Amino acid sequence: MDTLPSPFSIEVNGKPIAKIGDGESTKTQAKVDSGSDAAVFELKNGRLGCGGWMLGRNLTEDRSMLPKKVLWFKMAEEQERTIQPVTAEKDGDSYVLMFGGKRLIEEDGDVLASLFDDELPIVIVKMK
Repeated sequence: MDTLPSPFSIEVNGKPIAKIGDGESTKTQAKVDSGSDAAVFELKNGRLGCGGWMLGRNLTEDRSMLPKKVLWFKMAEEQERTIQPVTAEKDGDSYVLMFGGKRLIEEDGDVLASLFDDELPIVIVKMK
């Protein structure tokens, strides 16, 4: 599904995805940080929004098999065309978010999308 009914936060390995500061650049690497404010998201029509920002993978990525960056993009019509859609799959009482068809992981505080499904971390979608 490409829309969820209510706002939510996302935790990767027990740490929330941190809200981005207003002064950040147009494309900024998403981070997890247990000491900062958690971002509160809404998923509508395949776009994962938080305030004036969208979270997702860039349409153009390197061709390596390494995990792909999950970035904050400033909300703008031209930016929407450069972001891969985010979808949600029901998993019991929760949801699994898919970023361009791949699940989230965290490495050294950076939020990434893994191209492989082995040893995936615990990702929790907390409905508000």
